Amino acid sequence: MTSLPLRARCLADVAGAGHHRSRRRGASVEFADYRDYHPGDDLRRVDWRLLARTDRAHIREAYEETPLRVLLLLDVSSSMSYASRPGLLTKLDYARALLAAIALIVRRQRDGCGIGLLAEDLTGHLEPSTSTGRLQSVWAALEAPALSRQTQLAVALSRAADYSPRSCLLVIASDFYDQPDALEPIVRRLRFDGHDVLALHIADPEEEDFTFTDTAPFEDLESGEQLPLDPPAMAVAYRMAFAAHRARLHEIFLANGFAHLALRTDTPPLAALGAYLARRAGKA
Repeated sequence: MTSLPLRARCLADVAGAGHHRSRRRGASVEFADYRDYHPGDDLRRVDWRLLARTDRAHIREAYEETPLRVLLLLDVSSSMSYASRPGLLTKLDYARALLAAIALIVRRQRDGCGIGLLAEDLTGHLEPSTSTGRLQSVWAALEAPALSRQTQLAVALSRAADYSPRSCLLVIASDFYDQPDALEPIVRRLRFDGHDVLALHIADPEEEDFTFTDTAPFEDLESGEQLPLDPPAMAVAYRMAFAAHRARLHEIFLANGFAHLALRTDTPPLAALGAYLARRAGKA
């Protein structure tokens, strides 16, 4: 299997990751505008050619690179280990590769990156940092995360909010198998705390399409409970319930100004990388 760092580099390169100009003004190198000189201003920022033409001193303002703090959150519940057919990535492996690529993009943009694993509580937490070794630490956390039998997603996200400095971008990769009504209060809290959220809702194609034909026991990977089902008899009701669950989550995130992106493990995750880059550009 391709190594996680190599997969991350390939994804990040295809996404065309680059620097995104900030809307704040400061003392960087990309020209933004002029303003009048005031006593005490740095003389190195005076435009001497313009002074010679106009006989007035002006200061060159420039766009300032503003580091963003990004916290990557990976759902490590047992349900994330599912893949419906050989050769297809599990939801966990898909999420690992996607978050590893985002971590590399964060590093290339000189932003701060952190990691947290969502289980029955928040584990493996590393706060966002711009330190040179943080990328390797994040990749190490994503390399072989221990699966949790069950995940209390709302509890783990609440803990992530407790530990996060204000104004973080939280990138959550999960199958979101939790009650939307349980998640809604923590989503509102994240907005109140000044955070931004990119929710990456990852599904196996069969979880959405449900094209099974054989009657067999279906097992809940988190609880271990088995339930005999006749798939053709319940396919329509299942697909409606799945779509309603995802639509309700989309509504909750959207109502709080956050992004919620549905992803399937049989499609490239480039849309998710594009969504991250757009989110980053808007927050710079």
